[in-house]
Amino acid sequence: MSGPLAGVSADPPLRSGDEPAEASLIRNTIFSRYTNILLAFVPLGLAAGAFSQPAVAVFALNFLAIVPLAPLITLSIDELLSGVGHNFGKLMKPTSGNLVEMIVGITALAHGKPLVARSSLLGSILAYALLFLGSNFFVAGYDKKEVTFEKTVTNTLSSWAMVVSFSLIVPTVVSVTSHRTDAHGRAPRDIQALSHAISIVLIITFVVYLKVRTWFLDTNANRDHDATHENCQRAPGANSRSRAGLRAAAFVLFCAMLSAILCASHLIGSIDSLAKVLGTNETFISLVLIPPISYSARCFNTIALARGHRMDTVIRFIIHSILQLTTLLIPLMVLLGWLFKEPFSLDFGLFQATVFFTSIFTMSSITQHGKSNYFYGIMLIGTYILVAVAFHIRPGVWEEFVLPGLDRRRIAHGLYSIESTTGEFGGFEFFKAAPTCSA
Repeated sequence: MSGPLAGVSADPPLRSGDEPAEASLIRNTIFSRYTNILLAFVPLGLAAGAFSQPAVAVFALNFLAIVPLAPLITLSIDELLSGVGHNFGKLMKPTSGNLVEMIVGITALAHGKPLVARSSLLGSILAYALLFLGSNFFVAGYDKKEVTFEKTVTNTLSSWAMVVSFSLIVPTVVSVTSHRTDAHGRAPRDIQALSHAISIVLIITFVVYLKVRTWFLDTNANRDHDATHENCQRAPGANSRSRAGLRAAAFVLFCAMLSAILCASHLIGSIDSLAKVLGTNETFISLVLIPPISYSARCFNTIALARGHRMDTVIRFIIHSILQLTTLLIPLMVLLGWLFKEPFSLDFGLFQATVFFTSIFTMSSITQHGKSNYFYGIMLIGTYILVAVAFHIRPGVWEEFVLPGLDRRRIAHGLYSIESTTGEFGGFEFFKAAPTCSA
């Protein structure tokens, strides 16, 4: 088979009606990548979650299980899209690379953890803009004076990323400046409505972006997506796919999706206990530890491209991934939360919104000149490490207790409740001066 599902297999083409061909294609797909050896962790992770093993074991095993499932899902979707029509396949193919982030986000929403869903997506954006870009700058330029890349398209994409990031933090700015949260720290209805409106607009712009990408960036964009996502190329002259190949792709996709959903469910369910064991907060786990599930399999491919003097491809892939997250997945999570009556607003909180916007601004500033060096990479990697440490030492309780409004009345009410129940808190005169809010 000559499609991406076949990976690096050198098997000759098989007849579409030959039943052994399907088994051969599935086998070749599973054994086509070295990372697929981690598929052995799928039953281990599911068993650990089913039998209530320690949180560290459940999280680690299911984390390792999802890592190889991400490229399998992407390969299978790309293969199926190749059989549904050339134009439609080109239009939808760029969206297939972030399906694991969507699975994790929806699973977190199903577990009643919208903060985890939002933080995991934000963590992926920060990783792409700082860690991912910095690592490739360092690898591409550590033995060179300067690394150059085409800046026209890069500047266009990074400028759009800046506009989108500003749109996403508008609800946070409104919440901070109006000092408005409800008694339970949730965004009020007008912030939710604003989030819904922004999400709809961003999804529309994403659809337009896909159309523009198909019209004007056809050759380069599709080549970049194939090379960076899966490190496998479509064989020359392959214009059609056998029915056996499509059936094999559908079977692999079903199994990989089901496994990813089950593993993600156990992984999300272990976060509370894991935070207590590690002495950290849920925000750090969801923002720093969960995102590598999706992008770790792509690291080696992009690093190889960076060393091969293809920084244009790498940078466009990074910005494309960020745009998919900001204009499709985050808005989609907001609308799904609206549909399932699970509040999911774009009120990130003052600290997260600041880090998010600053990271996108830094990425845009560094890429606008069309040249870089290894020192830029070190700075970006160091910035990501500092951000990760900041989220680790920042008490997670304040993320829920004092949301961006920093309402003094809510602080007073909380501290007054502590004093009235434990009798261990004093020095309360400043807060008592403000009227308390209702529970």
